[in-house]
Amino acid sequence: MGTGAGGILTFFIKHLSFASGRFRFLEILRKSKMKRFKIWAICFIIISFFFISLVPAWGREKKKIITAGDLFPEFPFPMTLSRGDIGYLGLPVKWLGLVKGDTFFLKDVKADLIILEFTNKYCYSCQLQAPAMNQLFEMVEKDEQLRGRVKFLGVGAGNNQNEVDSFKAEKKIPFPIVPDPKFLAYEAIGEPGATPFTLLIRKIDAGLMVARVKIGLTGIPTLVREMEESLRADWNAFARSPKDTSLEEEKRRKLSLPYDENQLMKKAEESMTSPKWKVLKVAKLNLPDEQEIYVGEIQTGNKKTYLFSKLASRAPICDLCHAAHFFFAFDEKGMVINLLPLELTKVDNIPWDANDIEKMKKRIIGRSILQPADFDAHVDSISSATMTAALIVDSVNEAKGLYEGLKSKGYIR
Repeated sequence: MGTGAGGILTFFIKHLSFASGRFRFLEILRKSKMKRFKIWAICFIIISFFFISLVPAWGREKKKIITAGDLFPEFPFPMTLSRGDIGYLGLPVKWLGLVKGDTFFLKDVKADLIILEFTNKYCYSCQLQAPAMNQLFEMVEKDEQLRGRVKFLGVGAGNNQNEVDSFKAEKKIPFPIVPDPKFLAYEAIGEPGATPFTLLIRKIDAGLMVARVKIGLTGIPTLVREMEESLRADWNAFARSPKDTSLEEEKRRKLSLPYDENQLMKKAEESMTSPKWKVLKVAKLNLPDEQEIYVGEIQTGNKKTYLFSKLASRAPICDLCHAAHFFFAFDEKGMVINLLPLELTKVDNIPWDANDIEKMKKRIIGRSILQPADFDAHVDSISSATMTAALIVDSVNEAKGLYEGLKSKGYIR
């Protein structure tokens, strides 16, 4: 075909066929003797689909849990570090020591090996692990062969800056910790469902290779051995070795619910039920990015409107905790109208009682999903269940994306 429509089609075959296999059929079409106007029509459809696909998804992308042999993602960590921490990590600075940008990437850290620990101030195991990490840090800093080659960085999963600062002070943690109040970094590594979650990351030509993954409490001898092996390891062998799927399997086990679809439908209807209106029918709706939501048609007097209920199942933050499962319902204006727990637990995995549930309802009901509010442990926390409360608030904040999906389906005008 040479130029014109054929040239455009050839270009898209060459540059787009790799993207999930959707365009593999184009090579057949290119070789066929279709009329030129048909080729132009196909080009138009493909180009339109391509640019539509560039629009951000309505929900956060769900990633697999990172494991040994994976490359660490290009994630921007917030630049909330002190000048001393910036100097320790060797991050790039401008004239007079001013930091470049509001974020930094792990690739900017000057080290051969980065020990990245996801932690949480309220996690009991994390509190117990802190002395061991402090000791390992001191050992590295005293060793001339390791100092400068190995750097430490913590990430406070679900913690804000004040919580990170207080945790560092309480546990006398000598290395930097950055806050992750919205769980963005935690979700970027697959929301593993456990802290402490420690990654030993090697810098290689291809990027940042995860050499080891440790979950929960890890003793000093093990940490030292894993660190030394990570420094010596052949990263090509890591890339070729089979990936560990046990973390994903354990997460699926934690997230499993003893409810069938009919029972979940009834629970969704229950979350939308009120003496103020009548629920006419409830249906499950599939939105883009594998998001699901329950839609209820309700009647108040002669007026019919819609309510929406989202089933949230969140992997736990700490290694000893259970997952959190609950429904929250909201109206066409995005106002939360109810919270219906399925499985919510606190310390020692004791189920929430009626007082816990009522307190959380008072914090959630009346909030707008269109105006996400950061979790405040001083206000939103439930006694002995701070991490679970944080997950509930975060799930409500995520629902803003669902609202756009519902508008596109015509349920919200």
